[in-house]
Amino acid sequence: MIRAVLIRTGQALLGLFALTLLLFLLVRLTGDPAFFLTGPGATAADRARVRMELGLDQPLPIQYVTYIGNILQGDLGNSFRFGIPVSDLIQQRLPATLQMAGAAILVILLVAIPLGIYSAYLRGSFVDRTARFIAAFGQALPSFWLGILLILVFAVNLRILPSGGIGGLAHMILPTITLAVEPIARLTRLLRSSVLEELGSDYVTFHRMKGMPEPTVLWKHVLRNAGMTSLTFVGIMAVGLLTGSVLVETVFVWPGIGRLLVEGIEFRDFNVVQGVTLLIASAFISVNYLVDLLYMVLNPRMRVPVSQ
Repeated sequence: MIRAVLIRTGQALLGLFALTLLLFLLVRLTGDPAFFLTGPGATAADRARVRMELGLDQPLPIQYVTYIGNILQGDLGNSFRFGIPVSDLIQQRLPATLQMAGAAILVILLVAIPLGIYSAYLRGSFVDRTARFIAAFGQALPSFWLGILLILVFAVNLRILPSGGIGGLAHMILPTITLAVEPIARLTRLLRSSVLEELGSDYVTFHRMKGMPEPTVLWKHVLRNAGMTSLTFVGIMAVGLLTGSVLVETVFVWPGIGRLLVEGIEFRDFNVVQGVTLLIASAFISVNYLVDLLYMVLNPRMRVPVSQ
């Protein structure tokens, strides 16, 4: 198991290295920051001075080493627009994103898990048909369109919920629903398929022959085994809510890191774009790594290294 952990740790570190290199190169392909900072009327000397201040006059390998060294020290650079460290901006905006993502995760689990289980258990029933309709409909709806539709109905026409901004519980309802609908659809379909497969297993027949109550069979045994196949999706879904929040936060004017990323792109604030993208992508790699470790704990067969 130690060897398998070391292999997956090496893969995660290699992924992080590739991520930093890709970000470093892509940011420099988007244009010259000195041009955007000085404006079109600036002289060549002004732009050369800005490049020297930013370290952009150095060779690319030296710039990359400096960039990595700054990241290891927690320094993501300063925002061109706000004039403060990007890490401070992220710390200011991240709680709002985590608040909305946490509420969405709670709604997703409370709706998708029982819906997926009973859709499979009551296969062909009204519950199953409803669950499959919700899953198909939810996956077909673009989040930004759903958000606009909810604002039009509940904020503009009915005027019972706020259309945007951060505040109390009422401000969270529409963004949370918008963010949760698509993951609910995916998790319901995935869990339904897994539960259907488990219901035909020998151990389910054995437990039923012993007279075990159906709720115990479903929630203790079937869900535990079916949930293994959904574990990766749940982990990636949790981080995916950060990227999904980019559109949702823009629609609902929610002051989180998703909106910060959009503002950074709009104002050519390269350090902000780079810092937020690095945060989200690193979260994806880290969650994948943790899910792999959890699989090895729950499933001994996964402890065998991939190379064997």
